[in-house]
Amino acid sequence: MLHRLLLVAVIPFVFGTQQTELKEVRGVPRSQLPLFQPTGRELNHFTCLDGTRTILYSQLNDDYCDCLDGSDEPGTSACQNGQFFCRNEGHTGDFVPSDRVNDGICDCCDGSDEYNGGVSCANICEELGRAAKIERERIEAVARRGYAKRKELSREGLELRDEKLRNVEPLKQEKIALEPELKTLEEAKKAAEELERKLQDEHSKKWMETVEEKKKLKSAQLFMELDKNEDQKITLDELKMLKYLDTNNDAQVSDDEAMIYLPINEADYEYFHSNMYSRLNGQKITYDRDRDLEKDLEAEKNDDLIADEDRHDEEKEEEHNEDGGEDDEKMPPYPPETQAASEAAVEARKKFDELNDKVRDIDNKIREAEEFATADYGEDFAWVAVKGKCFERNVQQYTYTFCPFGNNEQKDTGAYGGTSLGRFKEWVTIGSNKYAKQMYTDGQQCWNGPKRSTEVVIECGEDHDLAEVTEPAKCEYHYVFRTPLACDDPDKASKHEEL
Repeated sequence: MLHRLLLVAVIPFVFGTQQTELKEVRGVPRSQLPLFQPTGRELNHFTCLDGTRTILYSQLNDDYCDCLDGSDEPGTSACQNGQFFCRNEGHTGDFVPSDRVNDGICDCCDGSDEYNGGVSCANICEELGRAAKIERERIEAVARRGYAKRKELSREGLELRDEKLRNVEPLKQEKIALEPELKTLEEAKKAAEELERKLQDEHSKKWMETVEEKKKLKSAQLFMELDKNEDQKITLDELKMLKYLDTNNDAQVSDDEAMIYLPINEADYEYFHSNMYSRLNGQKITYDRDRDLEKDLEAEKNDDLIADEDRHDEEKEEEHNEDGGEDDEKMPPYPPETQAASEAAVEARKKFDELNDKVRDIDNKIREAEEFATADYGEDFAWVAVKGKCFERNVQQYTYTFCPFGNNEQKDTGAYGGTSLGRFKEWVTIGSNKYAKQMYTDGQQCWNGPKRSTEVVIECGEDHDLAEVTEPAKCEYHYVFRTPLACDDPDKASKHEEL
């Protein structure tokens, strides 16, 4: 290997000073001829390019493989790992595997791989060269037009970035200026809400006390009605006199039906009020409503439904008011003082919320500008031109969508919703190109498979175009996106190739 490196090191010198004296070797490009010149005192030896062996120079291209790396047979098919160089004058020189030499198939456009005459190969290098030149010129023209668009998009992107960054400091100063007022409004809101809550609680408490007093009066009234012997106690027999406790409609109240409300032998007023009154009163209201319904049904049979409904509605309202029904459950409106406090609290909340929303909007603008400026939209910020845009391609019955820096989708053509093929994750570098690909991951789960993902190959194009869509593996999609954003300066590329 060291011997080979030394030979490579002296190629420029040998080639530059003794180019006319170099021996031609079939299957070797001119740039490598110095490596294939005879060596030794008598100039009759050849050292394998891997430096492992030295053979007679006459063994070079003798159709027998002597070197492990196959370097002694560049012009024959003797070595399986050998390479034959087609010079292809008028086109582009290229290597082909040496086992294709003299195999009866024309691999080189100049036909040099079939030199033994087994097959006649036409030299089509000039024709291919002209076609290749036309294609190169087309590609270069596309690159030039694309690069011109890219420069304009880059200018717009950089201007947008600079504009957003210029606005950050004024936004921060505006926020600082608003913070004292926001704090004052927040304190005013809290004070107004505390007063509102205090007055509402007082009103609710008074109402609950009133309701409780009414309940006690009605409870005492019912207790006295049930206490037939006036011994200040309610017994099971006294309770059985209430016909609305006859839940099975057998025209009598059984011990079991009465014991639902009086599970002990007897009850004094305190027990009655705490444990029995509400349930008994609720059962009475239910009983009365059921009777009203029966009357309504009977009235309907007599074709006098409307008149009876009005009459029964009035009766029900009176009964409910007398028995502590629904009307007692509704708290009366707040007094003027409490209503005024509520209105003041609403106004205080409104003022605070309006200014707080404004401050939040400023925060969002600052965060958006800073995230925008630090995001990777290419070295010249041109890629911001496609952020928020989507491109589509129809393949068979599907429409595929590519949204740079967003989400990719697959959907039935014409359908509204689709299947996620992944969200933007990162740029992928290939060689020196940091922006060769994009990866989109964490798409919708594939049935009995992985989450869907998309690899997007970026190529130079005159316009934005989702050019190719394939699925090389289950739920792994491959896009080719052509865009001016991938077009480099063709003049710089030409200079680089010349070097």
